[in-house]
Amino acid sequence: MRFGKIITLSLNPVADITLYVNELHLGMENQVLNELYDAAGKAVDVSRVLQSYGVLNTALIVAGEENSRRYFDRLKDENVSTRVIFTQGRIRENISVVSSGGTLTRFIRQGPKLKPRTIDELEAVLEEEMVPSTLVVVAGLMPEGITEEILCEICAFIKRSGGAVALDSRDATLENLGRIQPWVVKPNYEELCNLVGWRPVNNEELKQAIHRVHEAGACHVLASLGPEGMAYTNGEVTYRADVPQLDEVKSTVGAGDAALAGFLIAHDYKYDLKRSVQLAAAFGTASCLVEGTNPPRRISVGMISNQVSVYEI
Repeated sequence: MRFGKIITLSLNPVADITLYVNELHLGMENQVLNELYDAAGKAVDVSRVLQSYGVLNTALIVAGEENSRRYFDRLKDENVSTRVIFTQGRIRENISVVSSGGTLTRFIRQGPKLKPRTIDELEAVLEEEMVPSTLVVVAGLMPEGITEEILCEICAFIKRSGGAVALDSRDATLENLGRIQPWVVKPNYEELCNLVGWRPVNNEELKQAIHRVHEAGACHVLASLGPEGMAYTNGEVTYRADVPQLDEVKSTVGAGDAALAGFLIAHDYKYDLKRSVQLAAAFGTASCLVEGTNPPRRISVGMISNQVSVYEI
């Protein structure tokens, strides 16, 4: 299936703020040595990677208005095309404090609750944006106000409009996969375990697990396994991708989003499935070499792709 348009749908965007200190002292003042600010969230991260590799897309974002200026200024700096539905409240924030020894402490803030009128506005905007053969990347943690039923309704509307869904959310279940019938679903290992109800420990069990997800309704299943690589099936062929060990990991946040973007880029480039899995694994691994949730560098993707081993299981 060729896609004439790509939309990423972010219902619960997040600002990833990383503060670097010499050492974190609780109950005392701590001097911040450096700060990174990334306009993020799983769907937004996919948009950022696609844009940086020349794949046109639109990030449709439902955002709390109070602290939104810095967020959208950041996306503007990266030339990410956006369409925004503002709601009351603040964009949620993940604040990470990193000490010189590498210790990470995270503070997680909540985003706004979406009200029915915001969901109605979202559906109206989707109706304006959708054209036949549109892929909508529905990704990230669902905010308060978006039930499983509403999520399935949004995805059903996308499909009725002639589009397809790429799904990456911990809120996915086998039951709603059957209702959504996504073109691709991208769980990480823990999400895969939650979907199937067991923890695969070898290739045979991994194959059984991703086939179970495929049988539930996903056309393509792309499971990211962290440093263990990736597994893929479309029901007819099943691949495992082994990735090289990295000497230095700067950030694993957003690696799965980069992997999904890599798979979509490979599809846009008309790569075959084996090469698509190879590129997805390379994108996910290369993203660990950059700070924060920034897109992986081309040179890193190219070098790592040559070291990714893809084979049938």
